[in-house]
Amino acid sequence: MRNIILLFSLLLLFSCGKKKVFEKYEKLENYDWVMGKIVKFDVPIDDTSATYRVCMLTRHTDNYPYDGLLINLTYNAPNGEEHTNTYKLNFRDANGKFSGDASEDFWDEITEVMDKVKFNAKGIYKFEIANNMTTTPTQGIMEFGMRVEKK
Repeated sequence: MRNIILLFSLLLLFSCGKKKVFEKYEKLENYDWVMGKIVKFDVPIDDTSATYRVCMLTRHTDNYPYDGLLINLTYNAPNGEEHTNTYKLNFRDANGKFSGDASEDFWDEITEVMDKVKFNAKGIYKFEIANNMTTTPTQGIMEFGMRVEKK
């Protein structure tokens, strides 16, 4: 079991890159992401010359009923710029099997949503992620998180 945990930790470390600037999860009560629940993260950016990768981190139960998760992601820069996009985070492969990393009865999914992004101002970037699924509460989501790393 200890070797499995070590291997799982290494996979998570290298699956979205090495130069982590920020990573945080928020637990969702009763494993439900209810409508109106906004997951918020404050991400410090101090290097405007670097390019960054942004990944969404989803921990879900083994019986999560959908092939993915629809989200709206908005971020506000310290200079007042605001950016909003909708993303589908795919959790299953072509055969219908979960594509993330399994550990007992839950799965960790890492989905890159932005690659080679430049942040134009130093300071705290405020990210807000909303559940955009048509069925809410979306059951089976244990935690939702975000990782930002330098490329």
